[in-house]
Amino acid sequence: MWLLPGLCLAQAPPQAATINFCGVNIPVPAGCTPETSYSVRCDRYQLNWFYLNHGQLLPVVETMVKVEKKKHKPAEEQAFDGFILDTPAKGYRFSYTIEGGEAYQLIFYGTAKGQPVVVQLTMDVDPEKTADLPEIAQRMVRLSK
Repeated sequence: MWLLPGLCLAQAPPQAATINFCGVNIPVPAGCTPETSYSVRCDRYQLNWFYLNHGQLLPVVETMVKVEKKKHKPAEEQAFDGFILDTPAKGYRFSYTIEGGEAYQLIFYGTAKGQPVVVQLTMDVDPEKTADLPEIAQRMVRLSK
């Protein structure tokens, strides 16, 4: 076997994973795994989103709220105003007891870039302001405070 001086064999570094949210490519943070094209799981939170037709948005969100309240009885529910990609949106915040502590779930819903969308974030921290949300979620949604 002959080796040539200066010959360097290298592989390209692995490309960072990204997700596409309403046409915006967002890098997936280290320690997180895209589970599907519409879901990212991390150590301390789960982020899901899905697209709907305009007529489906409110009925689907109403059903989600009923299901979450029933699933996590007793759950504290609070409506809030927020933003999806800087477009005004509505949402619901749930808090409920799980094994080992409390869980907090935010459901944002509205139309971003002309597309009706629902974003669901479940985490172990009670978010009072946008800065309390995970970085990847902050690129998609924000709270009004």
